Amino acid sequence: MTPNSIHTEDKLLWQTFKRGDEDAFTTLYQRYVRVLYAYGKKLIADEETVEDMVQDLFIDLWQSRARLADVESPKFYLFRSLRRRIHKHQTGKLQNIQCWENVEEGIHPVSFPKEYEMIEAESFQKQKDDLNLWLKNLPVRQYEVLMLKFYQDFNHEEIAEILSINEQSVRNLLQRAVLKLRQLTISLLFTGLFLFF
Repeated sequence: MTPNSIHTEDKLLWQTFKRGDEDAFTTLYQRYVRVLYAYGKKLIADEETVEDMVQDLFIDLWQSRARLADVESPKFYLFRSLRRRIHKHQTGKLQNIQCWENVEEGIHPVSFPKEYEMIEAESFQKQKDDLNLWLKNLPVRQYEVLMLKFYQDFNHEEIAEILSINEQSVRNLLQRAVLKLRQLTISLLFTGLFLFF
């Protein structure tokens, strides 16, 4: 399913759910509960609090369905709503973030020899560990912008609305984050080469 078809299907599900269709609500819930939870865990270290907030978000949606407006992007609406809840919950800076979880959806396995799979798995895990290490070194706001842009495929305008900042600030944060990742990559590469010799 392409992003455009998911977007169109989401809009139809939203409209149907607003009319009280439990199946449409369940489909939206199943589609986004895991990614919302993973996103929330990057902003709050307390997993139970994040889980409660995500559950409360969906409960409130169901209870207020008749009063909800039509939305262009239910995914955007859900992310923005969760972030607002988290922002209200917090009394200061965002807490330390953890590694971004790999939320796999719609991946179909391909058969390869066992040795190849083991090598691939080790290589992938090493790359994932390196990426998580680099991401942990980013300031929280830069990290969040990267996650929304590249993991959730939001555009600059949507990210600006979710974070309650202007689009230029989103662009600046993305640029700084990419620059910092490049610097960290080079630094870790040279450290690795130094240890090798």
